[in-house]
Amino acid sequence: MSDRIEEQYEYDRETDMLDVYFGEKRPAWTIELTANITISIDRETEVPVALGFLDFTELIRPTPFGPRSFPITGLADLPIVERDLVLRVLTSPPVSSWLDVSAVQELPDSPFAVAHLEPPSQEILGLVPTSQVAAPCT
Repeated sequence: MSDRIEEQYEYDRETDMLDVYFGEKRPAWTIELTANITISIDRETEVPVALGFLDFTELIRPTPFGPRSFPITGLADLPIVERDLVLRVLTSPPVSSWLDVSAVQELPDSPFAVAHLEPPSQEILGLVPTSQVAAPCT
């Protein structure tokens, strides 16, 4: 028996919103990680339920220096226990196959988390209109 969670995708061309569901859709605690990225987690089982990407084609557009990174500002106001839960989920499969999370060491005692999207699969790119998949910014 496989432990792989089946992913389901919903892409809205009008809003350029990609929702990724891990397993079946169900109610969950949702956190806005950035202005464009949300994560939904089942608090009881501590497993991810969904990721949401607003302005998806902008999020995946590379820069001349590599992938775009976004500060994960949504962790700042969470209690430590909840912040640790979110970070565990973010850095574990299946979420880690979508988001790469790292830290920026701004000052010696104040690192903050950032994330960038992993390159999307051909299946995901097939959902997005070709005209919306932009070339790297220069």
